[in-house]
Amino acid sequence: MRNGMLPPPAAGEITLTFQCRTRHVKCDEGRPTCLMCAYFGLECAGYKKDIFFESKNPASRIRFRRPLLTEEERKRMSQWLITSAPPKSTHRLLLQIDEQSESASPLENVEVSHGPFGVFRVQPSRNAQIATPPPLDQHPIADESEDTTNSGPPQDVTHMIDSFSVAPGMSQWSPGFMESLLEQPDHDLSSTSPDLLDLIMDQAPLEDTSITPQPYQLTSTIPETLCNPSITTTSITPAPGGSRALPQDAVFLLKHYSSTVISLMTPVRHKKTPWHVLFIPHAKDCLAALAMGEELNHASLCAFYGTLAISAFSLGGVSRSQFWLDQGRLYLRQAQDHTRLMLMTAYNIPKLAKYKSTLMAILTMVQLSNFCGNRNEAEGYFLEAEKFIRMKGLKRRKSRKVRLLHHCYVFERMFHESIFICGENSNQRRNVRRAIESSGLAPASVDGLSFRLYKWKNLHQEMLRVRDREEGENDLHLERPGLFSATLYPEIFGIPETWMILLSLIIRLGTEKDASEQQRTPNGLNLKDFISRAKSLEEYINRLERPSQASFGLGTHQSSVDQHILENMLEAMRQALAIYFYRRIYDIDASMLQEKVTGVRDCLLQCEYADSSVVHGSAGFIWPAFIAACEAEDPKVQESFSTWFEMSSQRSGLSCFGQTLASIEKIWQEKRDGNGSSVTWVDLMKRTASLQHGV
Repeated sequence: MRNGMLPPPAAGEITLTFQCRTRHVKCDEGRPTCLMCAYFGLECAGYKKDIFFESKNPASRIRFRRPLLTEEERKRMSQWLITSAPPKSTHRLLLQIDEQSESASPLENVEVSHGPFGVFRVQPSRNAQIATPPPLDQHPIADESEDTTNSGPPQDVTHMIDSFSVAPGMSQWSPGFMESLLEQPDHDLSSTSPDLLDLIMDQAPLEDTSITPQPYQLTSTIPETLCNPSITTTSITPAPGGSRALPQDAVFLLKHYSSTVISLMTPVRHKKTPWHVLFIPHAKDCLAALAMGEELNHASLCAFYGTLAISAFSLGGVSRSQFWLDQGRLYLRQAQDHTRLMLMTAYNIPKLAKYKSTLMAILTMVQLSNFCGNRNEAEGYFLEAEKFIRMKGLKRRKSRKVRLLHHCYVFERMFHESIFICGENSNQRRNVRRAIESSGLAPASVDGLSFRLYKWKNLHQEMLRVRDREEGENDLHLERPGLFSATLYPEIFGIPETWMILLSLIIRLGTEKDASEQQRTPNGLNLKDFISRAKSLEEYINRLERPSQASFGLGTHQSSVDQHILENMLEAMRQALAIYFYRRIYDIDASMLQEKVTGVRDCLLQCEYADSSVVHGSAGFIWPAFIAACEAEDPKVQESFSTWFEMSSQRSGLSCFGQTLASIEKIWQEKRDGNGSSVTWVDLMKRTASLQHGV
């Protein structure tokens, strides 16, 4: 042993492949191999630049990324740091800092800017001076009277990195230092890690009202840095080897989606909704993968661009920005292209994408179509979701996340089916049914493949029947009444599953009525059975009681204001269920329903009084508002509904509210022109369907 070190191995000894770090030996980190391994005759694994991220899922592959700075950039940075504060000038710079601090008054805000990182940075000459962006509190804000129709993209991720603190307790990154790095050739942010992207999403100054469009204000003030298209932005480019370009406004749009758009989908405010645990993490993961140059499947890209499109359309409506509307159309086309390619291989074996990823993509397109007010397109995506769930999802063991996605589909499908009543015998629906039946997987569905009525006798007893796990999970469209303790509707949407079952029963009874009138089914319900089931359903709806919040388990997550809003939503839903039943099944005169109509209107106004900043956009509000508004006869009540839809459209920025109001106003106009209160949304839908099919 020399100098405390082991002697070199003799010839013929087994060559090991362990690094010095594994053997707890001091290493000089020489490249390509270290001297210690060469001395001991070991095979040195070397030190690579690759930084990898561990995954909690053992089956997932490890992700690598390049370092933030290349070898050449790190050398230039080291040289710049040395030249910024040479040893001979350090004492002089310290004296300057002392003099500047002592000469300042106690009320004066002193900014030390000598040297690197804003401490010892030498003041550059006039010729080499670097323009630094103004502080966040000095960003120019567009005046409310200014025209914002030519709004442009936000500042990119580079600006975000310059303007937020790295972590608590760490000094803020110097804008001059970051810009000096960005001036170097071949620089990009492709190596930004998912952790850093989460940090950007969480700490970027988008929460500040001075630089974020205010979706809850009718006259929102949009900052110049977010609306001026002349401002040059630097897009994030993927790492070498990737073929997908990362949109430069992706971070900003995902931030708006997570902070604003989610409130349109659910009235509850906790972090366990499907959007918090599934949709947003999936979009962030796609963002990180694109930044690192990875190739994503079409399902992930569909969900990613669909999410960006929803957020862009919302921003465009809020800010009256043509730029964001154009961006929304661009992302919509990209999402549609990936949807088409995804559905071509969705049923392949082996599968090309995970079940959850594909279903999230389809549901994202459902949400996008609904928010754009395109019911016909939403119909197609609903049928694709049904086909995919019945053929790929019902026979499998369902995790909580899968069940969350299934609940999202059924909840939206029930409201769609209650209004879109003319598609029962469409060619697309027949093709979907044939595809499911020919696959041999139809028996996995507890419910039938069409919305026909289940042959129950006593509805009250059926509602008290306890359903087992298989029936509760595989009765996709809630055909059979009963209780299911593991339901997730209250947790996601704040609505009991019993209420959703009642809505399904009304839809099915209305389908039986239409089939009997058109004599499509010879074995349909006779008049006696129809009246008996209608009476049972009517009695149950009239005895419906609003559940307590304690039974939902949401009390710890909801504030008093949120609980008040949720209670009004439930009351509006209860009144709207009765209106929907009487008009769809009995077709009674609208004058007999005005008390319930004003009851729904009062619930909407109560929510306005409780918190005027709330975006009343969840399906739990827009559906009862539509059902009740169609039957309103008093001009003042009609005006109240019009105001609510207009306010919701301005706050959310989504066109579905305006298009829904246009349909309602068309019904009101037909009632005034024909002096007949019997005109309903059912008549409007049937007439629209007849025109579409050329009848």
